[in-house]
Amino acid sequence: MQLARLQRELQRDLLGVENAIASAIVEAPPLATEERLAIYRHAYRARLTEALDDIYPVLHGLLGDETFAAVAGMFIEAHPSVHRSIRWYGRELADFLAERAPFAEQPILSEVARFEWTLSEVFDAPDSPSLDRATLMGLDPQAWAGLEFRFHPSLRRLRFSWNTVTVWKAVSESQDPPAPESVREPVPWLLWRRDLKNYFRSMDAPEDAALETALGGQSFASVCARLTQYLSEEETPLRAAALVGTWTDSGIIAGIGRAS
Repeated sequence: MQLARLQRELQRDLLGVENAIASAIVEAPPLATEERLAIYRHAYRARLTEALDDIYPVLHGLLGDETFAAVAGMFIEAHPSVHRSIRWYGRELADFLAERAPFAEQPILSEVARFEWTLSEVFDAPDSPSLDRATLMGLDPQAWAGLEFRFHPSLRRLRFSWNTVTVWKAVSESQDPPAPESVREPVPWLLWRRDLKNYFRSMDAPEDAALETALGGQSFASVCARLTQYLSEEETPLRAAALVGTWTDSGIIAGIGRAS
C-alpha cells in the first residue's frame, strides 16, 4: 500500500470511518493488529484533549477532570480536527456547549469557553504600532469630524449575559467562584493585547455603540451621531472625544485617516 493511501486509511480509522488500514498492519506479538491501532486512536484523542485543556483551563476547573474529559470526548467525536496546526483546534467548543445537553442548561459554561477562546485569539493576533496621544492632540480641531480610525488587530468584542468574567477571574486565581448569576441586560466587553499582555474590560452601551461605529470605518462625526441616541447634543462631542482618548491610551487605535 502506497504511503499516501496508508496515511488516508489511518486517518479514516482514527475518525471512525470504514477503512482498510488493518490489512497493512503486520501481526507481530505481543500486540495484535487491533491493539496496535488502538494505541494510535488513543494518542489522537489524547492530543486533542490536551489541546482543549491548553485553551480552556478555567472551563476545565469549573467542570472538574472527569466531566471535562467527557466533554472533550464528545466534542472530538462531533468535531474532528480539520486544521494543519493544532493551535486552532477547539474554536467551536462554546457553540457545542450552548447546544448540547446537559451543558446547554448552564449557559455560563458556553460563555466561559467563548471568553477563553477569545483571549487566546487576542494573544495570538498580529501586532501593530499604536497611536499615541501626542499625535492625537496635534491634530487640527477642524479635521476631527472627518477622522476615521484603524484599530489594533487583537481587538475583540464580546457580550455576556452572565457573571462570566467574575467567575473566570476567580477560577484563574485559584479562588472559589461565585454562583452563576444572570444579568439584567447583556454586558459588552472589550478585549485586546498590548505589550504581550491581554487586557479586558466592560463597556457601557454608549461606548459599545460608538466603538461599533468606529470599527465599521465610519468617521468621528458618525460616532458623535451614534452617541446622540444616548446623550444630549451638548454632551456628545466631549464624550466622543473622551472615548477616542481612552482608546488611544489603551493602545487599541493603530492609526487614523480622513474620510474622502
